[in-house]
Amino acid sequence: MINIPKKIMFAISDTGGGHRSAAAAIIAAIDSEYRAQCFIVDLLRATGFPGLKQAPEIYDYCSINHIWLNNLFFRKTNSLTRINALTRMIYFQCRQHLEQELETIQPDMVVAVHPLVIGLLRMIRKNSNATWPIITVVTDLVTLHASWATPGADLYLVPTQEAFHSLVKYGVPSNRIIHTGFPIHPKFTGNQVVRSEARAELNIELDRFTVLITGGGVGAGNMREWINTLEQECSDKQILVITGNNKQLYTELMNSKNMSDRLHVYGFVSNMETMMSASDVIISKAGPGTIMEGITIKRPLIITEAVGIQETGNIGYTIQRRLGYYCPVPKAACKIINEIATKARDIDKIYHHEEIVTNGSMRIADIILDQLAGIQSMKNPPKEEPCTIFRGA
Repeated sequence: MINIPKKIMFAISDTGGGHRSAAAAIIAAIDSEYRAQCFIVDLLRATGFPGLKQAPEIYDYCSINHIWLNNLFFRKTNSLTRINALTRMIYFQCRQHLEQELETIQPDMVVAVHPLVIGLLRMIRKNSNATWPIITVVTDLVTLHASWATPGADLYLVPTQEAFHSLVKYGVPSNRIIHTGFPIHPKFTGNQVVRSEARAELNIELDRFTVLITGGGVGAGNMREWINTLEQECSDKQILVITGNNKQLYTELMNSKNMSDRLHVYGFVSNMETMMSASDVIISKAGPGTIMEGITIKRPLIITEAVGIQETGNIGYTIQRRLGYYCPVPKAACKIINEIATKARDIDKIYHHEEIVTNGSMRIADIILDQLAGIQSMKNPPKEEPCTIFRGA
């Protein structure tokens, strides 16, 4: 058995919760097969560069209050020429911080789970004469920013065929792209609990039709209006609200004097698989993680909006496969929910799509381990056997 290298660095940025969640899902899949040392590093924060080191906070603020700023950045930087120029400028300003980060970890492989870190990793590797491979894991389903196609990665692992074709259009050689599926945490695919068990775990009513509403890790979207409408139009339903990192919304809801007994409020959660299993329908913005997790749990989705240009294609992805609904109007969505409630017994059969890969994290883990095994084989080639000459009688 080959003793493969053990240090894997996952380079992300906490702009939204999806990149860290994807990295954690892959690490969990790796851990199920092989004990490795995995490190998650927010590489944009590690630059120390003004603006970039506050990228998570800026992203959260804009996603909740000024999404047009995120969209403006997307449009103005959506070309490889501009991204490469920005990457070079940032690297030469911050190279000491970045190279020190890699020197401290000394990884055997780096997995890029954010588009803006690929070029930085390429330049670090080149200028430090490192040999670790770079594997990019794309976490957007359909609408890809050009930075996902930044040259320098040895492999690009994509969640959908749409993402595959987007990278090809941007110029990535097709033989470097592998359709793996989205990196869903193994806890969503292994030993799924039934609704009653999940509800018992959450200490909520076992037999009441349950609606889960989430704004992703950021808690984005006009959730307050949605909650008010749900309480009025779906008054017989149980409502689970996940506010994510939106602390203002969480505090407002928890301090509300008129909060119904059937309204349950949660902040940032680490048991999303339980929350989804407890629900009958999921209301969410068009975040790729929530969509793919909902599909895996086999719950109908009601998509409220795309928070950022990168989420726009996810709406069509969901609708075309008849996995849910696009409904930006809360009152109309309540009508859909009430209709779904009348056929609740058939939900698992209706909202399931055989063509969608739901074990992406395991596929990605297998590719990572195969690549690491290949590195070890190159470092330690098999010794040549001594030549023996057969002498016939």
